[in-house]
Amino acid sequence: MTTSLDATSSTSSHAQFVQGLTNLDWRARELGDGDARARLARLRRCLSRQGAGYEALREVGAFLPDNLSERYLDAYLLVAALFAHHPASSKSRSLGAAFKKLRAMLSAGVESLDRRFATLLESDPDDLSFRIRQLIQLLKSKEIPVDYGRLLHDLIRWDHPDRPVQRQWARDYWTN
Repeated sequence: MTTSLDATSSTSSHAQFVQGLTNLDWRARELGDGDARARLARLRRCLSRQGAGYEALREVGAFLPDNLSERYLDAYLLVAALFAHHPASSKSRSLGAAFKKLRAMLSAGVESLDRRFATLLESDPDDLSFRIRQLIQLLKSKEIPVDYGRLLHDLIRWDHPDRPVQRQWARDYWTN
C-alpha cells in the first residue's frame, strides 16, 4: 500500500508530526510530565533495537498522518526515536549542513567524520538507521540541533534513483 500524500500535504504532515514530538519534549522538560518523560525514554530505547517499531508506534501513533505506507512509517518512527535521543531542533538546509557545523568545531577527527559521513551517503535504507544514529550522537555531543522535519522529508526520499537527498547533503557538507 502506498500513500497518496502530495508534496504539500506531506510537508505539512512532517511539520505536524515534529510539532507533536516537540510538544511531548516540552511537556517532559518544562512541565515535569512523568508520562511524557517515560514516552521519550521508550522512544530512545527503540534506537538500540531492531524491529522495535511497534513500541515506537505506541508512543507517537497519535501524531502520525493517516494512510502511511510501511516505508514512510519506518521513516517517521526513526525520526521519532532520533528526536527523543537528541531533541534540539532547528531549521536548516539539511543534515549535511548540521554535519558541516560539527566538522568546523572539531580540532581532531575531521578525516574520520568525513569517512563516516561519506559512508552514510552511500548507505542503503536498511543500514541507514544504524549509521544515522551514530552521527546524530555526535551532533548531540556538540549540541548542534537537527531539522527533524527536513530529516523526515529526506529519509522518505532516500532511495530515489537520482539520489537528490544524498547530493544535497554532500553539497551542504563539502561546499562553502
